Amino acid sequence: MTDFYKNLMNSINSEKERNAKMMGALRIEDKAAILQLVCQLIISADGGMIEERDDCVVDYVLKELGYDTDTSSGATDGNLLWNRATEFNPFEAFQIVSELDRDVKNMVKTILLQICKMGGNFVNRVDIAQQIFQRTNIEYYPVDLTL
Repeated sequence: MTDFYKNLMNSINSEKERNAKMMGALRIEDKAAILQLVCQLIISADGGMIEERDDCVVDYVLKELGYDTDTSSGATDGNLLWNRATEFNPFEAFQIVSELDRDVKNMVKTILLQICKMGGNFVNRVDIAQQIFQRTNIEYYPVDLTL
């Protein structure tokens, strides 16, 4: 049994490393486009601007994109990218993400669904995330939220 759990943990860790390398290797434009979609999700679900309460969401996404926001240089680079993303053309962002590799799109889907769990308006956020998936050709199974 010990070998089973050891192999399972090794598999999980190698998957995390693979995902980190994949996301870290993206072009700056790709990362900015992904962050623009995050912006769209937050703003649409909350009906307003990005606020201080959204910092944990932004921090989470930056870490997923390969920025160590716990260090000053990582935080600075992440903030510069976030600022660039907020000014990024949303239509161009949707186009760029729709052209990304399937594995990257799956990571984007995971990120957006995690964001849905991180704040209020869960039902609204999931609905918006599903609309983003449609517009970026990200495979998903529609969630019936009327249950």
